[in-house]
Amino acid sequence: MNNMSKKQEIIGLIDADLLDNGTRHPNLVLLKLAGFFHDNGIPFELILDPQANTLHYTRIYLSCVFTFTKLPELYIRSKGTPEEKKFKCGGTGFYANEVSVMEYRRKREKDMNQLEHDKFLNTLRNFHGGKEYGISMSRQMPYYHLYDQFINQQVKKGFKREKFKDYQKYSIGFLTRGCVRHCPFCVNKLENCILPYSKLQWFLDDEKDKNGKLVRPYIYLWDDNFLASDPSIWRPLLKQLIETKRPFQFRQGLDERMLAESPYGEEMAEMLSRSRYHGDFIFAFDNWKDHEIIEKSLKIWKRYNPKKGTKFYLFCGFKQSPTKVDIFYKDIWELFQRIKILMQYGCVGYVMRHEDYHNAPVSNFYVQIARWCNQQQFYKKMSFWQFCYRNQSYWEEKTLKITTRPKLKTFDEFEQDIRDGYYDRVKMCLSLKSLIKVLEMFPNHRAELIDMFNYSMSELVDENLWK
Repeated sequence: MNNMSKKQEIIGLIDADLLDNGTRHPNLVLLKLAGFFHDNGIPFELILDPQANTLHYTRIYLSCVFTFTKLPELYIRSKGTPEEKKFKCGGTGFYANEVSVMEYRRKREKDMNQLEHDKFLNTLRNFHGGKEYGISMSRQMPYYHLYDQFINQQVKKGFKREKFKDYQKYSIGFLTRGCVRHCPFCVNKLENCILPYSKLQWFLDDEKDKNGKLVRPYIYLWDDNFLASDPSIWRPLLKQLIETKRPFQFRQGLDERMLAESPYGEEMAEMLSRSRYHGDFIFAFDNWKDHEIIEKSLKIWKRYNPKKGTKFYLFCGFKQSPTKVDIFYKDIWELFQRIKILMQYGCVGYVMRHEDYHNAPVSNFYVQIARWCNQQQFYKKMSFWQFCYRNQSYWEEKTLKITTRPKLKTFDEFEQDIRDGYYDRVKMCLSLKSLIKVLEMFPNHRAELIDMFNYSMSELVDENLWK
């Protein structure tokens, strides 16, 4: 492509998830596309108005990560018009819920390779090696200023700039790709191996501010299952991360099970213990069937990291149905049992709901568990029951100006209030309503449920489990 035709190109980039309900993280594909266009001197911009006029764009690249994201109006209205040809769409949001294995495999493979086969992109120079023309997704340096205009808009609206630190302070990339676990809810469910992907220097940013400090002092990594890779892969990469002296974090979590399953589990725990890790160490405890191996791993982990913050993603809500109450009970029972183990080992949880939770008999119950569990100031200090009741007393105090009642009550005291007709006069908050619905749905499990709702980290934590 000659210089004149390059100047005529105006590229639009769309983060569909950002335009819907927002997201905490920048879109890595768009960052790399922006970097590629920046290298080639081609004008581009992040489209921030879902209703924007698209006539002045020659091409538009739209990325959607989440299946629940509503695609922007500017894309919807282009359907069936000449404007539709401008759009190049991709991302897991377009196929992650595909039930046919063959169709999923086809869509996944197409999505993962379409940019490197893009005819227009293949007319442009590659400045990062691997090939002469076209984008190399593993090698392309992201353009970390893509979201600057969005952040500035949000600051003008009154939001603090620090709210958008994930867009501003991190070098972002994959060191490895792939997984071996075949979790049915994961986009990597058909993967069978873990291979090196990017070298750290391909996405590590060294930009400095006027005071000579790094603009992006942190690293976060999107690796699918770093610790399950071969030791010849994870060991030198982890050593390299430590040697940067920059705080880093594996944002999708690490596979805790490897500490017990791998002959190198103790080495993993020891190396991580002396790293400059950013924030809580994040692992995953997605399946109750793994509880024995998780406990074995926790004993190893806590011996090397007794004081470091440790968080576990807790997957739930998968394959829920309004009529399958037994599946609903099993799911919430297993969720609370996983939380109990984490509390015993002094770890926090973070509930990750599959969108199927909307189909559960009491879908809001998952919302309330997440509101409690995902906020450490509640999780560490209150049981789920106390959290639900505290929602009620807070509402009564702040809205109804009732200040004579205690802020917390036992469940027995709460039931006495019901019998006395208190809640006939005073509205019950949504947290308590959802809890009561679950209890009424499972009268044969009433005592067990109440016991689970009263799990308390301060009462359950036991250092003897790992000492």
